[in-house]
Formats: sequence, C-alpha cells, structure tokens
Amino acid sequence: MLWVAAAVSTFTLPPSAESLIERARKTYEVEKPEREACPEAQGNEIVVCREVVDPDKYRVPSDTDRGVVKDEIPRAPDVSTLPKCDEETVCMKVGATPRNPLIIDLEEIPEAPEGSDADLVARGLKAER
Repeated sequence: MLWVAAAVSTFTLPPSAESLIERARKTYEVEKPEREACPEAQGNEIVVCREVVDPDKYRVPSDTDRGVVKDEIPRAPDVSTLPKCDEETVCMKVGATPRNPLIIDLEEIPEAPEGSDADLVARGLKAER
C-alpha cells in the first residue's frame, strides 16, 4: 500500500488548455513599440523618423470572427482581389480539360526532294537560317 500512496503523491494533473494558452501568449507576445523621440536635424542632415501604426489596421476580417460558420469548418480568409464567379461576371476557372491534341501521321509526310534545301539541312550539309 505504500507504493500506492507514493504513486498518488507524485501524480499531478496535466495543465489545462487555458493555462497552456496563457503560457503561449506570454512566451510569444510582442511588446508594443513606444514612440521614439525624433532628433532635430543639424546643419544639412536629413533625419528620417518612423511612425508606429496599429498593425490591427491591416488585418483581414475573418468569417470565423462572427461566430460559427455554416458548416463549422474554419476557412482561410478570402484575400483575392478577383470578382466572384457570379452570373454577372465572366469567370475563368483553372482545371478545365485541355483541347484534344492534333494527331499527325508522320509516315504520310513525303520525303524532301533530293538536292532541295530541306534535304541538304536534313543531311547536315546546309545550315538552317
């Protein structure tokens, strides 16, 4: 029975999802940069200073931000600048079957007449232009 008591005393519960998320936030969190003072230009110097903008300004709204989507499967946001494929728009789709290739019977092509440019090029006696 002592081994049971020892096993119970060393047993700890795994961390909860909330505590793991909080730990990840603290680990990977980026500190917001503070506005730096822009030094004054002296003489003919050109001073360039950066302006800190809110990065959330450039975020794309996600369909999943509004709650549960219809089929409950999260999807990447649509950042395409192309119009939707509706009745009003002409839509080019990728993946259509290609046209059938032309079938040419090379046996039916006649040989080049002897002494012609085609014959001389075929035998390597005349360079192509």
